[in-house]
Amino acid sequence: MRPEFLHTDLLHTDLLRRCVLVAVFLIPSSAILLPLLAQTAVAPPAQKPAITAELRAEMERVLQAALASDYAYKEVRHLSNNIGPRLAGSPQAQFAAEYVGAEMRKLGLDVTLEKTNVPHWVRGVETGALTEYPGQAPGTEQKIVLTALGGSNGTPPAGITADVVVVRDFADLEARGREGVAGKIVLFNAPWDKRLTA
Repeated sequence: MRPEFLHTDLLHTDLLRRCVLVAVFLIPSSAILLPLLAQTAVAPPAQKPAITAELRAEMERVLQAALASDYAYKEVRHLSNNIGPRLAGSPQAQFAAEYVGAEMRKLGLDVTLEKTNVPHWVRGVETGALTEYPGQAPGTEQKIVLTALGGSNGTPPAGITADVVVVRDFADLEARGREGVAGKIVLFNAPWDKRLTA
């Protein structure tokens, strides 16, 4: 899949529009513009100022307008709540790029969506079952609800059947050594802190 990602042609966009792009879409804070504004204060007297006084004043006005506005937060909320997770190469990532490109065009920016290759992981079917366990009713299996971590390697089509080794953490795993886990399924059974879900 070749999704489109945002690319603004900064060579065809004046500095003020670049400041608006940064202030509105990339930073709802002054973390980047303030160091930029401070460049003139540290320039040696013999050098031409990196930024003219007029441009500095205009950038300050753009910064203050961005800080006073909730526009950036509304855009982030829309991206998060309406479009949702945007895993690289996903339909949501493509839709988000198109949405942000359209919004930037409404602001008068020259925006080009460029094709690029990105790593792309597709979640497959995930199933698990206990096939043998103490107290098992004959001819039954106990299904297990599970989910794979993104980017995980898949198992063979026939699946994997092996003994399960339960460990508490990586220290427990290392203490068992390779011979204690080779050819087995390792289950990390870490205590769950219910306060994390509150």
